[in-house]
Amino acid sequence: MAKINEGDIIEGIFTIAVALYIAEGKVNKNKLNRIRTQIDPAFFATGRVTHTVAKNIKKQLPNKRADFFNVGFEMRLKPKSVTGAFGKGYQVFYESARDVGNINKKVDQLIRSIEATQAGRQIAGAVNDFLKNNKPEIVDFIVIADGIEGESSGGEIKGDVTLSTYVRSKSGSKKIHKGTIPFSIKSGSATVANLSPYKGMLDIAAAMKIKWDAKKTYSRLSGSFSGSKEQKQKFKLIKSMYSDLKKEIGKISKQPNFTETAFAFLRKSIFGRDLANVVDVREGQIKEITVEYFDKLSKTTKLDIQEKGNNLVFIDKQTKNPIFQLRTKLREEANEAKFYLEVATGIYSR
Repeated sequence: MAKINEGDIIEGIFTIAVALYIAEGKVNKNKLNRIRTQIDPAFFATGRVTHTVAKNIKKQLPNKRADFFNVGFEMRLKPKSVTGAFGKGYQVFYESARDVGNINKKVDQLIRSIEATQAGRQIAGAVNDFLKNNKPEIVDFIVIADGIEGESSGGEIKGDVTLSTYVRSKSGSKKIHKGTIPFSIKSGSATVANLSPYKGMLDIAAAMKIKWDAKKTYSRLSGSFSGSKEQKQKFKLIKSMYSDLKKEIGKISKQPNFTETAFAFLRKSIFGRDLANVVDVREGQIKEITVEYFDKLSKTTKLDIQEKGNNLVFIDKQTKNPIFQLRTKLREEANEAKFYLEVATGIYSR
């Protein structure tokens, strides 16, 4: 069996959970798992899988006129990365093999916590907008999971799962943009961007307005390398470039606009142009990064930098809490060279 990806699995499970939460105001694990068995990952190879969770359910607040809701989802994940976690055989897989990423515990945590999360409140808010307006309406809630589409945006779109809302009328169906809510889904991961070292370091330097001749100096890294001798040269160049980048960031860290520039770069990296709040599903808790909290933090925090091992950590100057960091992963023996942008404890709203 191909290596499955717990982040992709959680993306699919979160999608089902959101649809159930809209339809029933809670997430029933048996229903969630039953729906999982009805999704054949083989169909992801040709497009999205559509599923109806609820049809024409009557919703009404006291002394308000009733609405009728239809709830469903559309899902497209990478077939190889979720095979064994969905479809008719998924229970057999988990009973006979290790529960990759402790998915079962994360499902339990999501069910326990969804109502208390900002994500849950956003979803409930989208529902209540219709229940409170005292207008009888037919509303379609469609939860769309298409991380593949997000990847094709080159990192501009961060939402893996999006709630889209439509109101029906005699003339057709109208999308309610206020009811469009994107979520960036993670499974115990602090990684915001997984980049190639050369391009990644150039992009960060440009975003932080560093005047640096690295594109020319390290242009060899834009080409290909073959053989052990050239591979040694590649890793030597990456290490040198990363060392130079840290020095350049150290220089600008003394400038008065350093914090503003760093937060602007981080905001775009986390939320993208669709401003998707981050929902990180872990075994013992749900961690979130919201645009609202981030913007408040950026206005009240001054950043400093600190080297910790080979990582460059951006910290809150007053509290010393880490906000985010740059990290390289270099394994010459495996020809593995990666450059990471990672968030840290001080960035989470919960």
